[in-house]
Amino acid sequence: MKTNPLLEIKYKTQKQLTEEAQHDLAKYVENSHRIVREVEAQYGIKFHYGAREGGEAEPLVVQPPSV
Repeated sequence: MKTNPLLEIKYKTQKQLTEEAQHDLAKYVENSHRIVREVEAQYGIKFHYGAREGGEAEPLVVQPPSV
């Protein structure tokens, strides 16, 4: 796999967040949001996220293969 210093920091951070959340996705997201709020407060910035168009996503339904 190709890598560079920035990707290595990204992977290290993701691994740290995963371990802190004890591999719980809900805790991972909660911790990530908390960190973003702390960064916004510390540096006086505000992150803006794009809006997803088209409403809610359709659930993925996997059909078993026909016999």
